Amino acid sequence: MAKIPVEGIAGLYRDGNSGAIINSNKSNAQIAKERRKRVLQEQKRLETLENDMSEIKGMLKKLLKKKK
Repeated sequence: MAKIPVEGIAGLYRDGNSGAIINSNKSNAQIAKERRKRVLQEQKRLETLENDMSEIKGMLKKLLKKKK
């Protein structure tokens, strides 16, 4: 398997056979995985908050209609 260095980025190589990018720095790969996990958690949290706000908004609209 031929490893071709990626220009300007240390620790990244392109697999000569498949063309895949390979990260030879395991700590950077772990950091990237953890960052991705946090981003997904934050996206899920934001979606939950948006849904909750939508429900609250709907409840308020119903209350205001009943008051009229």
